[in-house]
Amino acid sequence: MKIFKIVLYIIILLLLAIFVLENYNTYFRTVPALQFDLRIKNMNYSMPFPNWAYWSFCLVLGLLITGIRGLITSFRLSRQVKTRNERIEHLKGEINALKTRLDIFAHDPYIKKHLEEEARKEQEQAQAATLGK
Repeated sequence: MKIFKIVLYIIILLLLAIFVLENYNTYFRTVPALQFDLRIKNMNYSMPFPNWAYWSFCLVLGLLITGIRGLITSFRLSRQVKTRNERIEHLKGEINALKTRLDIFAHDPYIKKHLEEEARKEQEQAQAATLGK
């Protein structure tokens, strides 16, 4: 699949290069006047601006906008990762606290006997359920 993508990108770049080369003198080198009409009396502006500069400006502006949006998304995701890592650390601490409490209860002979009886009953129920099927 990677090779297909690479070949596709090369074909697109070649088509773009052919388009630019074919239209270089007739379109990209012309200097039409860009006109700004603000609909106010005597506020009509016109400036000679080459087409290649206009398209370059549009490309750079588009790259800046997508770059800024990408940075915003990146910052938001890094903040989410940070909060979730903090939550994971909190839950790990809680797990460790519960394990120490369980160790205390498991070493108590009365509670240990009760836990062993419950485990034996659960095991017998599981065996009965598998034999009943």
